[in-house]
Amino acid sequence: MFKRALIVAAVAAACSASAYAEVTISGSAELDVMYYTNQTADGKGKFAIDTPVIISFDGADKWDNGLSTIWRISQKPGPGGSDKATGYSADGKAAPGQTFGSREAFIGVKGGFGTVKFGRIFQQTYLQKDWPYLTDGSGNTGEDRGVGSGAFFDNAVGYEGTFGNVNVFASVDLGNGFTDKKNGTQGYELGGGATFGAFHVDASYLAQKNGSYATPGSVDSSGKVVAGNPDVAASGYDSTFFVGARGAFGPVTLSLDWAHDKFDRTDVKEDAIHGKVGYSFNDKLSLNAGWTHIKDNGGGDNKADQFSTQLGYNVSKNTMAFVQYRYIKLGDAGKNPVGFTWQAQGIAGNKDSMQRLVVGTWTGF
Repeated sequence: MFKRALIVAAVAAACSASAYAEVTISGSAELDVMYYTNQTADGKGKFAIDTPVIISFDGADKWDNGLSTIWRISQKPGPGGSDKATGYSADGKAAPGQTFGSREAFIGVKGGFGTVKFGRIFQQTYLQKDWPYLTDGSGNTGEDRGVGSGAFFDNAVGYEGTFGNVNVFASVDLGNGFTDKKNGTQGYELGGGATFGAFHVDASYLAQKNGSYATPGSVDSSGKVVAGNPDVAASGYDSTFFVGARGAFGPVTLSLDWAHDKFDRTDVKEDAIHGKVGYSFNDKLSLNAGWTHIKDNGGGDNKADQFSTQLGYNVSKNTMAFVQYRYIKLGDAGKNPVGFTWQAQGIAGNKDSMQRLVVGTWTGF
């Protein structure tokens, strides 16, 4: 090890700094103290603390012809993020999909034509739904609801480009491979946006193939045991169509977005419409409030509404302190829309409403 370190040091000393590709580190750290109501059948609430930290390593190396190789490795390493943080199984090994780079891990090429990425990448539809439409704290009814809530394509080729006031994107996910019809998770998306003065519009379509699954055994009316199928081939695509528009009028911002999700295996179609108004008091203090209505067509026609609001104060250039509030109301207790299950914040099965209050800070670096 010592000899190898000397060799590395000698090589590094012989090369100028400009010979190395550019590498940057960025990310965010968040602290959330939360209280949830109606978490049990007798109406008890609970406190929770969430501390998600994101760290990303990005590299770029410019070619002689002006193009660049780019790469990224990104992760939520903890210490206690509620989603996509590093987890461990009972044997101490990293849980599947939770290893370093399980947030994003790609290599690509960038130039005047745009950017092409290969690897594990964010679904651009997910990001398009997210910011800035959901600055009222309604992510659970937005990008984290329904088809595409998984956020990532695991084995994809993606393109992003900007041409004047128009941006476009397209991605294809190979999933487990196109050659085996039993495998699923293949997917694709296409979308973009355009700016017209103070107004901006977005639209996208994403479809993802259902994976293979097992069916349980049963007993028919005559008492005969009917064997289940442990390996039903993947079939059908779930899909989501998203369109949104937003505009700024001095200190006031307005946005309206709609998502239509289709769940192939259950033949349920789900619509979610969300409107938001924001007001910036100054360069530090802002208030956003919005309402989301979710309605299933089929599968019981379940529905839900959510009011959400967030008051934010920039305590520094990179840190915001905030108070966030959500109120969820189901159409009937225990009847969640098909794409709104865990997103309903753990509401007890015999309750039709709940509230969540968060006090937290977010720091970008």
